[in-house]
Amino acid sequence: MLTLIAVTLITLDARGVGVFDSVRSGSSDAFGPVGDAAAWITSPFRNAWNGITGYDDLKSENAELAERIDELESEQGREQNAQAQLDALNEQLNLGFIGEIPTQIARVASGPFSNFSDYRLQLDKGSDAGLDVGMPVVTKGGLVGRIIRVSSTRSVVQLATDPDFRIGVRVASTQDIGIGHGGGEAGNFIVEQGIELTDPVKPGDVLLTSGLENSVMPPDIPIGTISQVTPDEDAQAQLLQVDFEVDFTRLDVVQVLKWTPPT
Repeated sequence: MLTLIAVTLITLDARGVGVFDSVRSGSSDAFGPVGDAAAWITSPFRNAWNGITGYDDLKSENAELAERIDELESEQGREQNAQAQLDALNEQLNLGFIGEIPTQIARVASGPFSNFSDYRLQLDKGSDAGLDVGMPVVTKGGLVGRIIRVSSTRSVVQLATDPDFRIGVRVASTQDIGIGHGGGEAGNFIVEQGIELTDPVKPGDVLLTSGLENSVMPPDIPIGTISQVTPDEDAQAQLLQVDFEVDFTRLDVVQVLKWTPPT
């Protein structure tokens, strides 16, 4: 009997008898709020559970993102460093004062001769690159010094600030010839001989290497700008103080002129 009743009800429901549709609709309306309330009550717990079970995945994704950010920042830093090196190299090209003298670009290297207090620095190029003792070292600004020692891969440079660095000089505006030397700790260049009291030399004039016969430097390398002119009545000469064009505290890329003094 129970089986017969069940089959009968199922058949009537399948045929769409209206009473069954009304019962179904009423049940949905009656239990709908209960289901919604249950879903609202349990949603924090379900969200928390999803957060707990997805924590490892989120942590892994964050680690991957952080690693990628580090990679991008490193790439940007390398690009900026490469651009800075390229700018420094380009700055040393096309020196207008070297004429036909071949050159070798070199960088200031760290080492026992990198201390500026002893008026020496070391370059990362040596005899393997064709460098030799006596060759002038310059930048776009002008004279840095000259090589005094060479190995196969390194060169030691005597800076023009050294009081023992003595060369022939020429005032560009008047063509007056003199002899000068490094000013030591003052960081300038001094001309004490050759500029007579009557020579019309004045502050602001440019000082160059003289390039006279048997000179230790080729001609027309800029040294600096005359900052002070002091008459010396006893020596019957004018004392010139010259500010270097080169900033010796910021040397990085230089050029070595492949020129040696005549023997």
